[in-house]
Amino acid sequence: MNLEIEQKLAENKTLYKDILDGETMELTRKNIQKATPNGINVVNNGFAYSDYFKMGGTVAKMSLKSTKNYYNYIKNKNVEQE
Repeated sequence: MNLEIEQKLAENKTLYKDILDGETMELTRKNIQKATPNGINVVNNGFAYSDYFKMGGTVAKMSLKSTKNYYNYIKNKNVEQE
């Protein structure tokens, strides 16, 4: 196995780049509607999630990484409210 891959696996890091296609677009209602499932990276903060969902975004259109971050955000938000 490639030494670089072995090191990343040992560090529990992903083998893929954070932005696979390297394309960054402003999120608009039209862009969200055109996006493929698992195709949108959303910044990990409450304001970004709020704006994303107000524009008609869904969890299904979020990338796997964004979905996990959103799940952790909601979980932590619920813990803080208790």
